[in-house]
Amino acid sequence: MRILILILCFSVGQLLFAQETFTPKKSTERQIVIDGLLSEQEWSNAVKIPLDIEFSPANNEAARKETTAYVTYSDTHLFVGIYAKDDPKNIRASIRPRDDFSIWNDDLVLMRLDPFSDARNNLALAVNALGSQFDLKQVNALSDNDRYDSTFNINFESKAAIIEDGYTIEMKIPFSEIPFPNGTDQEWHINFYRRYFENGNEIEVSSQARDRDNSCVVCQTTDNLILKDIVIDKRLEILPYVSSNIQGFRTSPNEKMTYGSVKGNVGLGVNLDINKNTSFELTLNPDFSQVEADVTQIDVNSSFSLQYPERRPFFNRGTDLVNFTDGAFYSRSIINPSIATKLISQGKKSRLFLLNALDKNSVYLVGGEDRSYSGLGGQSLVNVLRYQHLLSPKSRFGGVMMNKFYKGGGFGHVFGFDGLFLLNQNLRLSFEVFKNINEEPINDWIDTDATINGKTIALDGDKVNGDALYIQLYRKTEHWQSYLFYRNISPQYRSDVGFVVKNNRRWGTLFHEYNNIINKPALQSFSFGTKIDLVYTFEDLYKNFSIDLFASLKTYGQTEIRYTLDYDAVKTFLEVRFNNLPTHSFSLNGSPSESFNFRASVDSGKDLSVNEEIPEVGKLKSSFLSLNFQVNDNLIINPSLRYSKLERLDGSGNYFEGNIARLNVRYQFSNAFNIRLISQKNTFTNQFFIQPLVQWNPNPSTIFYFGGNQNTIEEIEGAHFQLLQFNQTQFFFKFQYLIGL
Repeated sequence: MRILILILCFSVGQLLFAQETFTPKKSTERQIVIDGLLSEQEWSNAVKIPLDIEFSPANNEAARKETTAYVTYSDTHLFVGIYAKDDPKNIRASIRPRDDFSIWNDDLVLMRLDPFSDARNNLALAVNALGSQFDLKQVNALSDNDRYDSTFNINFESKAAIIEDGYTIEMKIPFSEIPFPNGTDQEWHINFYRRYFENGNEIEVSSQARDRDNSCVVCQTTDNLILKDIVIDKRLEILPYVSSNIQGFRTSPNEKMTYGSVKGNVGLGVNLDINKNTSFELTLNPDFSQVEADVTQIDVNSSFSLQYPERRPFFNRGTDLVNFTDGAFYSRSIINPSIATKLISQGKKSRLFLLNALDKNSVYLVGGEDRSYSGLGGQSLVNVLRYQHLLSPKSRFGGVMMNKFYKGGGFGHVFGFDGLFLLNQNLRLSFEVFKNINEEPINDWIDTDATINGKTIALDGDKVNGDALYIQLYRKTEHWQSYLFYRNISPQYRSDVGFVVKNNRRWGTLFHEYNNIINKPALQSFSFGTKIDLVYTFEDLYKNFSIDLFASLKTYGQTEIRYTLDYDAVKTFLEVRFNNLPTHSFSLNGSPSESFNFRASVDSGKDLSVNEEIPEVGKLKSSFLSLNFQVNDNLIINPSLRYSKLERLDGSGNYFEGNIARLNVRYQFSNAFNIRLISQKNTFTNQFFIQPLVQWNPNPSTIFYFGGNQNTIEEIEGAHFQLLQFNQTQFFFKFQYLIGL
């Protein structure tokens, strides 16, 4: 009897995780009109793919609501239709700008494609119930932070419609936008996913079962899609732009604003497909100004430089291949290139990335044991060559070489190897090893008397060599997630085209977490675990010993409650040892309805004042609150407040205290057109700014915007300015248009 039960369970498991093959018939370009409404005549040649498995919160049970995907194709396009059954009153959706993260609070459907059928990544295209788009690349990586590349873009068309029993979506995706192996006959892997909400709780369904014991999510897109006799259409895209700005200043509230001359700029980008899986990009005099100001981080008590996300399209495309654990490559280290080229090639067993740039203004960053040092310098030439070989769908090995040569002398070279190996369904091993060879330029870009191992950090022509090793063993099952992580970073390790701010440490981490998904409205899931860090320097100085204890649960209204105790039993800073530094952190995140979601956190405990001449212990109190009000389908109001204070232990005053208040208001007329107003008050720097902006963005590359920055610095040369007495102003516009040939 026991053997019979085992055979039955094995048979059910094989059926549940079985691989299916879909072979649609061809349709003509005119047959399907992308209007968001499905008809039998339009989709008569399509295969039907049911999304009939709920994998969260249920564990691969029958889906509660009907969802069907329709797939067909023409010579040059892939067509996808979606029928999602639901009560229209329960559908969450708003009009979103492209790639806006708030779409993940909406009802949506996502299609995953693995055109090489080797689990190197999944190309994911998401569309919500009102037709707004979000695309990303889902990478075969260890952590959730590295698993999703949201900078990836595909230029595709989508429409959606709310109907009497749910909503429907139509998508038209050019084959020219999708990297795949050469050949007119293709066999891809495909998977569909739907997210909706029931009584405020998130429900996730799929066309394939999701194995919670398998740590590789992209490996589970395995259904076959057969496409016959398609046309290989090479892209030639030209991207010209024109931009202009004017700036004004004043040093007294009684003065009139003095404006400089109007500055204009033109540039050109070219994107050429050499063959179906190799593309070449060239940009001349690119305008890398950002459309939206970065969210300001609190750095008043940070001894290391802060990292900001990349927003520039040229540097986002394909850079998932140079996303290293240690930040060996950081595209924002290239500040103002006059010319840049990029070659990306994807073979059946390999990937190649080549980047060259001539940068007008170089940033120079030197990491240290307890502080980092940076300065802005002159012209430099940057080269990055990256190759990765896929040994199998479960293993890969690669190498990288990066150089930066400075005008007038000096250079920085980094050479490295890395690998990722899936030892079995639950266990992974990854490593990265780097070697740097540097000769400093002789310049005054960094002003400091500090030294590392007897060599000055100031740029005086020193020759420095270093190395770094990162190795991680990771295990994940349905309920347990664990890893061992070892970092060995020598005192003189640098990466001139990266973001390496810490070195001189032998650092071991043990992480262990238990989590459980409970299919109940009041308790959807919970988890608890610990993380232990032990750090020594290369001089065998016992630097840090830290224990984290954490627990979380998810309940009504997509609300997640989390508590963390970060206990630094030993913390050494600038060779001064401190003991017993606990910090308590509480966070609360939720999305109880379509119209409202929130994030909040509170931290309290003991921390170091790292910017004092002699570091001291203080009482830390910090908090963060962000509210998001979806007033209607078009209007979003998002206020946020960050506060931080470090008080002296004897109560005699504060090492620092301040807040950053930010307000973002956006009205979205359509998926492509919006107006927004960003304002921010920073009491740490006594500054206030307002940035109004009008933006039209019909596809990932075409963009038109105009707006301005109005800044108030409260004190200038002894003069005091009120909040709205702006002393710096700028007006700007840009028009960039994608021409496809």
